[in-house]
Amino acid sequence: MAIYYIDGNTLSNSTSIFTDADLTICAPDGFYSDGINSRQQVGCLLLSPQVCESCLAPCGDSAPILGTTGVYLVDFNVGSSAGAIVLRFNPINIPSGVRVTFDGVVYNAFSSPFDGRHASLGANNLTYLGNTTFDCGISGTTYPALTEYEFTLGAFVATGGTQSITVDAGDVSLTTANPPGECVLVIPKLSSTPTLLEIEIVGPCPGSDWNLVNISCPTELTGFIGTEVQATSVAACAEPQILTYHNVPVNGSPGVPGLYDWIFQDQYAYQIATTGWYGIPGAQKMYVDAGVVTSISPC
Repeated sequence: MAIYYIDGNTLSNSTSIFTDADLTICAPDGFYSDGINSRQQVGCLLLSPQVCESCLAPCGDSAPILGTTGVYLVDFNVGSSAGAIVLRFNPINIPSGVRVTFDGVVYNAFSSPFDGRHASLGANNLTYLGNTTFDCGISGTTYPALTEYEFTLGAFVATGGTQSITVDAGDVSLTTANPPGECVLVIPKLSSTPTLLEIEIVGPCPGSDWNLVNISCPTELTGFIGTEVQATSVAACAEPQILTYHNVPVNGSPGVPGLYDWIFQDQYAYQIATTGWYGIPGAQKMYVDAGVVTSISPC
């Protein structure tokens, strides 16, 4: 296997590729890849990076991705189907920040099986999940040189660079009585393209230990019947169940909503259910707040 040398820390921030360590002999014109990005070299100059779709981590992979302190970048190929993409992330106890970018939109709202919705107050910021008991004082802290890693060919590889990360107070959303468990984030995919989904995970604390449990391939959600949204639980129990909603299970199961499940008005998870009371099958009522079930009980 040929060995090449670059004049930057990574292929993405380099300008040329060489065949010698002294960077004096230009590599032949052609395409070069680091396992995620590919770039064409023409006349000893690299053209703009292109994502190697076949090199990306596949959606639906059951093997968990583990990390610790640092900044971790993971790119997934979510395929050409339309549907809801479900990410399950377990920060264990020590706080870690997460956000997902898909089709130019940042997604950072999670639901924990223990206490429900967690989200940064900043629409484009990382949401830091974990247990308050294990907080290393991240709120308002700047970490000037966290090592950056890229997930390449099944493993994290240091890029050679670092990132400076500041944790805003509004980004921190920690549980108190329990570890947050497998927190669930949902991304809608409405068409065959795009297929690239980008995840950024930041472990700022020494000893950070997180687990990206799974990211599903896009799948249409299972529906269930419910009432129109109501202002009171009494009204919800009295109304006819004539509309179809869809849930992403957190404590429930497909088509059977449970506490802290995500509730949507469509099978692609594009539109969350309106905040309010709903009558649902089994003579039950549920309250949905910002798309998450916060109460469910018999009528």
